Amino acid sequence: MNRQLLFFALLGSMTACQHENDIQPSASSLACEVTGSYQTNFFLDPSCVAVPTDQMPTAELKAESDSTVTLLYTKFFPAKEVRQLSNVRLSRQADVVQLRMADSSIGSFQTDRIFTNNGMEKQGKVLRISMQQNPQESMFFTGYKK
Repeated sequence: MNRQLLFFALLGSMTACQHENDIQPSASSLACEVTGSYQTNFFLDPSCVAVPTDQMPTAELKAESDSTVTLLYTKFFPAKEVRQLSNVRLSRQADVVQLRMADSSIGSFQTDRIFTNNGMEKQGKVLRISMQQNPQESMFFTGYKK
């Protein structure tokens, strides 16, 4: 009986001394996951076929808090235009991170197949933005993380 008690005490102390990160959630936030620069090409966004490769639109996400980012969208062709959207909220739904503003979804971030500038296919992080407030104020972007 003493051997069994000693065995179970040893077993209990060994499991109690394991690393805590085995049971802790990941320290990275949604904002840390999506923060970065994104580029596109005409393989990802067919509407950019007529745009010169050095003037493709870009997007950048900058963290404001753990679940809020600022979106900077830069369009170079035909004239340079920079749009900034602050307080874009992030929420995870399964394997997708949704980007939301004013209770409506404006885009998503997920792992998907991407095509590089030379047409090679690979897995990568894809940002999709689709927002239209009125016909003059629309923003559509599909790009991969640099």
